[in-house]
Amino acid sequence: MEIGSLVEQYDGGSVRRVGTVRALNETEVAVQWEGGEREHVPVPVPDSVRSLVPGTIGYRAATDLVALQADFESDPVGVLVELLRDVGETISVAALKRRVTSLGIGVGTQLGEWNEVRESLRTHPAIRAEGKLCVRWAGQEGANPKRRRRRSGPEALRELAEKPKKRASTKQSLSAVVSARLDELTSPYEWLAAHALDVPVTDWPQRWAEPRPTSVPEDIRLVAVQHITAMSRARNRVVLPGAEPDPDAVKSAEIPSRLGLLPLLVPLVVMPTASLAADKAAKAVKGEHAWDALRAGMECFEFSLSVGSEREAGPGRDELLAPLATRTRELLKTVLMKRPKNDDLALAWLDFVEDMSSRACALLADPRIGDRRNGLVREWATHVAAHPAIPAQIREAARAAHTTVEVDADGMGDGEGSAKRQSTDAEPDTPTPLAEDTESTGIVDAADAADAADAADAADAASPTDTVIVADDLPRADAEDVASAEAPEPPQESEQNRRTELVALTRRLAEERSAADAARAEYERERRAASDALAEAEATVKRLRLRIADEEKLRAESEARARAAESKWESAQQDLEEAAQRAEAMTRQLRRRDDELRQSRQTARGASQAQLRQARIDTLRLLATVLTEVADQAIHEAEEAGPANALYRRALARAAAADVLDFGALGEETDYDPESHRAPGGPAPRVVVERPGFEWRGPLETGPIVLEPAVVRRAEQ
Repeated sequence: MEIGSLVEQYDGGSVRRVGTVRALNETEVAVQWEGGEREHVPVPVPDSVRSLVPGTIGYRAATDLVALQADFESDPVGVLVELLRDVGETISVAALKRRVTSLGIGVGTQLGEWNEVRESLRTHPAIRAEGKLCVRWAGQEGANPKRRRRRSGPEALRELAEKPKKRASTKQSLSAVVSARLDELTSPYEWLAAHALDVPVTDWPQRWAEPRPTSVPEDIRLVAVQHITAMSRARNRVVLPGAEPDPDAVKSAEIPSRLGLLPLLVPLVVMPTASLAADKAAKAVKGEHAWDALRAGMECFEFSLSVGSEREAGPGRDELLAPLATRTRELLKTVLMKRPKNDDLALAWLDFVEDMSSRACALLADPRIGDRRNGLVREWATHVAAHPAIPAQIREAARAAHTTVEVDADGMGDGEGSAKRQSTDAEPDTPTPLAEDTESTGIVDAADAADAADAADAADAASPTDTVIVADDLPRADAEDVASAEAPEPPQESEQNRRTELVALTRRLAEERSAADAARAEYERERRAASDALAEAEATVKRLRLRIADEEKLRAESEARARAAESKWESAQQDLEEAAQRAEAMTRQLRRRDDELRQSRQTARGASQAQLRQARIDTLRLLATVLTEVADQAIHEAEEAGPANALYRRALARAAAADVLDFGALGEETDYDPESHRAPGGPAPRVVVERPGFEWRGPLETGPIVLEPAVVRRAEQ
């Protein structure tokens, strides 16, 4: 045992209290227990008091039981090996288990079967088996019995987010690890999951890093999605003045308003894998963020069509796109069925619907989609292009635009294509299907168009036969006139002009659309900037309301403390008045003693000088007793200019007239003098004055006479 060591006092086999060794000698040990109580334990130390050496398992249990519990749950064998090293003797596994429990470590079901632990201990290189049930430490002195790998922040967060319930101590230790290693969290989903699991987050990032949900475990994604949904609702909830904010509102105020929450749901929705977190994100995303999610989903399908090769196309890619197709179908249904009532949002909604319909028709018009007739890309494009919730005008415009683009692309071909178009123009027009007939399928299939063209050719082939038969009965000149009249005319310049004008109009329409898109993008940026400013203002209002509530609580607490201080002051004032009354009574008694002394001097002039001196000393001791009581009142008074201090100074000035002086300033550290010091806690070489003493310096005395010794205590080493 040495100064600074921890000691435990046991009471009936359990730890009663923990203390620190402050001083020791051959006869006693000074221990300061928790709470400031001091005790002098005799040497030899009783069995109920045990010493704890720094670095041992017992020392760790007394100083940081939470961290030791976490280490025990992660590696029980390692902790037991350290404990065996501290014990240093042969011990049974059952006794070792009882000792672990006595240290305050919860064993419970964390160890599983104790036999497995026993076998692990017996096979440990630093442990020697003694019989079947006993083990002992056999490693080198000072060696570390285990080396634990440092747990990273993401690993601790993943363990904290796992579904099985954990002990409160385990959660606390994991939370401390995550809080200490927040800089290792890279994904915004990890930050939000840590905040949802009550991890203290003190320094949020300035902006979110690129969200990559596929690199985050599913447990963390699920916790993050639930937290994003709850915090977004709390941000949009209006708190009335004077109302107590709910816990979600208080927690959402901890997240800076510069960090958006709902945009983080978009990458989750378009994940090309089966995920419960992605499904919940698809149900939680609303408004323009849902539009962004559908646009991102459309980009995934377009990318799948553009980069896919003949070898890659097949069931494998469809299986990857199947979860995305399911989520986007449900989300598209929700978005299209909930048309905004606000004019600005309604226009933006129409633009979104027009964009989705146009891109779906572009997918269907892509010749590469023919290799995927049964694939999910074609099914998705057909579903969007023919969705009944999309206005019919937008659907027809999208079909017509992509049909015109196909015709223009054919017109830019070689001479063979031009000749084919001329022959097609010379043929009679085939009936055009109605909008109601094509509305259910979206785009007219190429096979149906070919069948219609074959039927028209058959009809044209049948009608000229009758014409030739009639022409044989006519005269030759008339027949030539009829033949010349029935012969197809060459293409007219007006037809070419119409086509040229159509191309020019198409280009102009594309330019107008580009200008409209640019204006729409500028409007969208301004609208989002205004929305961000409004959100920032609302967050500021919420923070101010919370601050006002905190200030009101602090004011109420201050008022309560002021009332308590006032009551305490009144009590101290009453005690002071009582002390003043006692001082007056003692003064009167002192005067009577002086009178008696004078009378005794007159009546007993023959008394010896020694008797008179002793009588004077006894009288002055009474005065010192009065000064002691007044000094105690002055010491316990908080204010230096208080009434007790003033009374003490006046009484000390009166006593100085009788050569009675004080010695030893309050808090002064000096050597211990048994004649002038009184130590209730025991003597020590160096002491600190707790209350001054009083002495008489008579004119005929060779030295001061101690009337009342000063009260001292042991000085801190």
